[in-house]
Amino acid sequence: NKYVAVKVLTGHATDLQERRMAWEEEALKRLTFPSISENCVHMLEYFTMKGRGSAGSHLCFTMPLYGGDIRSLIQSRTSPFPLPLVKRILLHLLRGIAYAHEREIVHTDLKFDNVLFTTPATTSDIEKWIQEDPPRRNPPELPSDGVVRSAVSQPMKLPSDEEALRATYVLADFGCALPSKRHAHCNITPVLLRAPEVLGGEWDTPADMWSFGCLAYELITNEVLFQYRPYDDFSLTETENLLYQMMFHACEEFEPSQLSVCPLAGEYFNSNCELKKEPTLGRWPIHELIAEHKLLSDEECSAAGAFVQRCLRLNPEDRASAKDLLNDKWLQGVD
Repeated sequence: NKYVAVKVLTGHATDLQERRMAWEEEALKRLTFPSISENCVHMLEYFTMKGRGSAGSHLCFTMPLYGGDIRSLIQSRTSPFPLPLVKRILLHLLRGIAYAHEREIVHTDLKFDNVLFTTPATTSDIEKWIQEDPPRRNPPELPSDGVVRSAVSQPMKLPSDEEALRATYVLADFGCALPSKRHAHCNITPVLLRAPEVLGGEWDTPADMWSFGCLAYELITNEVLFQYRPYDDFSLTETENLLYQMMFHACEEFEPSQLSVCPLAGEYFNSNCELKKEPTLGRWPIHELIAEHKLLSDEECSAAGAFVQRCLRLNPEDRASAKDLLNDKWLQGVD
């Protein structure tokens, strides 16, 4: 007697699952059995339904109904979130990441679109909302297998800051998840959130932590940390400039042991582990960058910067784990 969310995979995605070329079903099973976390999405049940025409079968996952994602909250405002809300979101996201990593799952696609929040709406609230705004369909389309009419997206009302402070935040969408082991030579994660070791080297759970650090900075300041564009002053390409920014804000340089196992390192670095184009390398630590926005007190800037900096270590072995960060002093007293 309650509403649920249903994720329906395409016929192609279902075929990949059946041929074990994709891993979402296995990831969700690990997140659901034998126990669940309130900060990580889980299945209520799963089933396969026959598709139309050549679409094949569709694997379906039923999950709890959530109120929306963090991206929609960010896009609805012109200013950063209040600091208590930032800390709550980050704490809950860390718990979800830690739970996934304990289940030997690397998410690989951490971004605000994949962090959901709970809704206080009851079944009667939802029924009233549906009655007031009935489901709508887009105009008919005519693919090769017959007429289809896709549903119009009709999101629920976004919460106020006060409601958001009472919500629970949930790590979701494990469609790109992979088992925890040292992976190599495949790109994961949106480029601006991508850990340095993904550039041709081996990666594992610490790659998620780099992405988390970038997201934490963006939540605190309402600005992205890195830019993917050429740097004409030093004649750097997009990738060279991204590596330059990583060193600039991590306040460290890549180690020989890390670059020696990265097949692409020779394209960008010389034998001294310096960028071949030899740009002037300064230092701009995260706490100073946060202070530039004049949003937090000096004490909060220092603590928040140290928190983010623990995620943005160039060597993945030096990066804090999600479990480690749960005990960071910056999150003390947060629920």
